[in-house]
Amino acid sequence: MKILLVRPPVPKHTIGLKHIMICEPLELEYVAASINGHELMIFDHLVEKGFKKRFKDFNPDVVVSSCYKTGTNEVIKIFRYVKTIAPKCITIVGGVHATLVPEDFADISVDIIGIGDGTMLLSEIINAIAQNQSLLDIPGVAIPIRKGELIKSPKRPYMPKADTLPLPRRDLVKHLKHKYYYLMHKPVVTMKTTWGCWYKCNFCFTWKITDGLPYSRSPESIVKELLTIEESEIYIVDDIFLINNSRLEKLAKLIKAHNIKKNYLCYARADFIVENEDVIKLWAELGLKAVFIGLDAITDEELKDMNKQSPAHYNKLAIEILRKYKVDTYGSLIPGADYVKKDWNKLWKFIKESKLYYVNISPATPLPGAADYKNLKPYLTVPEDAHDLFDLSHQLLPTKLTKKQYYRELLKLYGKTILNMKRANENTFRTLPSIWTINYWNIILGAIKIGLQFYNGHNHHSEKELMISRYKGIELKDYSFNSKFNHPSFQNFVTKEVSFTEDMANAVG
Repeated sequence: MKILLVRPPVPKHTIGLKHIMICEPLELEYVAASINGHELMIFDHLVEKGFKKRFKDFNPDVVVSSCYKTGTNEVIKIFRYVKTIAPKCITIVGGVHATLVPEDFADISVDIIGIGDGTMLLSEIINAIAQNQSLLDIPGVAIPIRKGELIKSPKRPYMPKADTLPLPRRDLVKHLKHKYYYLMHKPVVTMKTTWGCWYKCNFCFTWKITDGLPYSRSPESIVKELLTIEESEIYIVDDIFLINNSRLEKLAKLIKAHNIKKNYLCYARADFIVENEDVIKLWAELGLKAVFIGLDAITDEELKDMNKQSPAHYNKLAIEILRKYKVDTYGSLIPGADYVKKDWNKLWKFIKESKLYYVNISPATPLPGAADYKNLKPYLTVPEDAHDLFDLSHQLLPTKLTKKQYYRELLKLYGKTILNMKRANENTFRTLPSIWTINYWNIILGAIKIGLQFYNGHNHHSEKELMISRYKGIELKDYSFNSKFNHPSFQNFVTKEVSFTEDMANAVG
């Protein structure tokens, strides 16, 4: 079979990193790695154009996509287009949001939903389709039977042991590698060494998606992958990479033994950095260039409300330690919906005193799957299917300031922090290029584009713009659940356990 793996485009209203970073579609590279005996192609909407022509030229039997919540409607748009051109083409969606809220993909255009990590699951689904076997014999599968409703197979563990995963198929996007970058790290390769998280912050779903159980690769497995990578810039996308002392020390020894010369950017918690300065020193010598820290808030009260389990004063200490070893801090901050001008001023004071330059200021966005979502859901100011606004940049809860004032305060804080060359020169180390290079001005241009989005952010909440956010593509008027289940190409692999009788067909039509 021909299988087309598609990364959806960034939606119109989604604010943020698309203007200053685009990384490879690692999740698609992983699922491709376990599929053998079929013709595979990846289409990356973030850096490629001409999807419709590619689809028609390749003429796939199966189209697969994956996304976070923001991309939900984009995936459905793609699948609805696919069904208008090739109704027999099988559509499969997986990924984080499909695992958390599979019902959001219970659309006429979606044939199969994968729940859990797709690296091994997708290959099982593809084999079942090829052999005309029942899909619901496979744990972790859901099939839409009508809008918003699914049939599900038994639950499966989120993923197998991490060391059993194949290495991602980067060869499928090798022709695009010059387009993948993170700020000044270019070209950049993304790596994943742990799925899940050890902590239970109530605004985050990472720990919940794996049922509270992190899956980590061994140092030997990580080095095996590093030895296959030509590029020097490595972005480790684990939610927390710097966490296990013995693992990090063993990995460092192996990297030295194999004489691997790379530059690394990764994630860590402030408390680990403060309590393990020796690890920071060791990894700075190995090539650690930048560390993302979820600083999140600047007061103990705010951090306690987030269940952060780290004191506020550790944030400044962690930044100081990274500065000591000339490692840049990429700090994430979460301003609350109740912020007024004095709170924004306090945040600026913290940024200035801490000498932070690289910041990601993310309004507290309720996310399905997070521990606090159930309590915050009644207060959402936008519909749940306005998916592109759930981007950690829009404020979706009632604010004390007007929405316009809130976004302007956020924008001003970004401006004071980033659009200041003196601050940039004084407060950064290894990652800032010369102002005379094209890379520098590309980042500035990207920052300006993001600024324009924030400037107009309050308008995204209007009725007109919400209609655009909620749009799911063309209606499939000549295509129904009845016709799908009665079509030979679907009957061949639909469940043996559920018999689609005339009554059932009427119910789901």
